[in-house]
Amino acid sequence: MSTPPPKPFVPQGSDHLAHWARLHNAAYVLNAPEDWFRQWEPHDTLVAPELFYNSITLRLPSLWGHRPVGDLVIVEPWTAPAGVDPLERTLIAFATHPGLTVRASMRTGEPFLTRVAFFESAPPNEVKLGEKVWDENVTTFARSVDDAKAAFTPALRELLRSKGFRGQLEMRQGGMVVHFDGLLPRPDHVDMLYRVVVDLVSAALNRQ
Repeated sequence: MSTPPPKPFVPQGSDHLAHWARLHNAAYVLNAPEDWFRQWEPHDTLVAPELFYNSITLRLPSLWGHRPVGDLVIVEPWTAPAGVDPLERTLIAFATHPGLTVRASMRTGEPFLTRVAFFESAPPNEVKLGEKVWDENVTTFARSVDDAKAAFTPALRELLRSKGFRGQLEMRQGGMVVHFDGLLPRPDHVDMLYRVVVDLVSAALNRQ
């Protein structure tokens, strides 16, 4: 008698995330295809995980007069081989929107996903915005100070401050990557991250 193939690895709590996705008419994939996520690499502030699980895709709402033209993908980055529990579990959000046009990155503190080695690419350029509170609490990376200020608008900086944001935020041409440290792969935290990212994209589009 042949030995049955091993069951695929399913991270604990995945069924709850799949249920949340169904309730919100979102597309859910347990074993998320890597190609789409790898297009965002190399990251300036984030390590590249081994795998991606529990991908949930939603549509961004209308923002600042833009029709709904962006997507939001919330996924669990798995920083260990399949079948091995990582030291910590968390969520990352990838938002796409054509109104985001400048590349810059920031982090507060050094969460466990912080990238510290740069072998395949040069380290990002650290800049100061000239805003005392921001510069004392945030590490900012951009090609220039002007790029950093264009990416991290006053509205966005104020929103991050008001939320006590701790984690990493990477702005790209047409997109944004968000790791809000402390959020776990739980339905209530998925809901929280969705609302946070919608607010972040809206603030980034606010050029006033």
